[in-house]
Amino acid sequence: MIVYLTEQGSYISISGDRIIVKKGFNTIGIFLTKDTDQIIIMGNISISTQAIKHLLKNKIDVVFTTYSGQYLGRLVPELGKNIILRRLQIQKLSITKHKIKFARAIVSAKLENSISTLRKLNYYHKSAEVSHILNKLVTMRKEIPLINELQTLLGYEGSIANIYFSAFDYLVKGAIKFEKRTRRPPKNEFNALLSFGYTILLNLVRTAVNTVGLDPYYGSYHSEEYGRPSMVLDLMEEFRPVVIDYLVISMLNKNIISRSDFIIDEENEELPVSLSIYGRKKYIGLIEKRFNSYFWYEPKKKKMLLKDIVRYQTYLFAKAIIEDSEYIGYRF
Repeated sequence: MIVYLTEQGSYISISGDRIIVKKGFNTIGIFLTKDTDQIIIMGNISISTQAIKHLLKNKIDVVFTTYSGQYLGRLVPELGKNIILRRLQIQKLSITKHKIKFARAIVSAKLENSISTLRKLNYYHKSAEVSHILNKLVTMRKEIPLINELQTLLGYEGSIANIYFSAFDYLVKGAIKFEKRTRRPPKNEFNALLSFGYTILLNLVRTAVNTVGLDPYYGSYHSEEYGRPSMVLDLMEEFRPVVIDYLVISMLNKNIISRSDFIIDEENEELPVSLSIYGRKKYIGLIEKRFNSYFWYEPKKKKMLLKDIVRYQTYLFAKAIIEDSEYIGYRF
């Protein structure tokens, strides 16, 4: 279970095997240690030294973010012992032919999942415009295996993303529109939902990368940059359409989230559009529900929870590094 704590001014303590969250004299949450995999602390929330020791001892991942969900850091019980995997990861991904091979696999999986996502969303809409966009994306499949330079692949993926995003406004019925992708900061409600959702997804992938023992900062597709978790960003690419994009369009069309769930503050340059407290809780609940939904998983020939698929794909990436084998991204 992933526990998201958003109540500003609350306090985390421990009582036996129970994690207690209080605000003032009121208890607002109780969680059993054995049921808790991860705690995400968003914003101004305190935690006792006793609680920190208890969570470290029980290897419960604790992530600290800003109120808007921006990653700040985490409690790390111990650096993963798999130094051999990290050495192989850096060695292999330093060689161009291996780096581009893994990067192609990631972009290919993202394209396939983008196509599947649009097809599922367009099943009831029957939009001719979306069908036309899908035809373009399907045509672009065959180009990816032929690309042998990372910069070319980056540019190609950028073109794919622009075409893919251009379908969104044809799929959304309500008043909230996509218009175009904006981030840092997101400039409308749709982009605020995407940015916040991607941050939650990033936290899940980051935990999986740490658990497997990969180095989160050395990737194949995203370049190295001080403080950038390139490996985490690589491995979340294939899940963006599946987890967040599909969810955002679906819940807008069902009027689960509306304009009343947002705060608009145009004078706030850092965050002109953000979710209200109520909207945030609602959205987090929906993301968590999607993580806990069953999806067919071809490598295991059975249905699995989406959050477990994310973790298993990270394991498969590490396995491909160790065995010098092909990495195949998740297909939705």
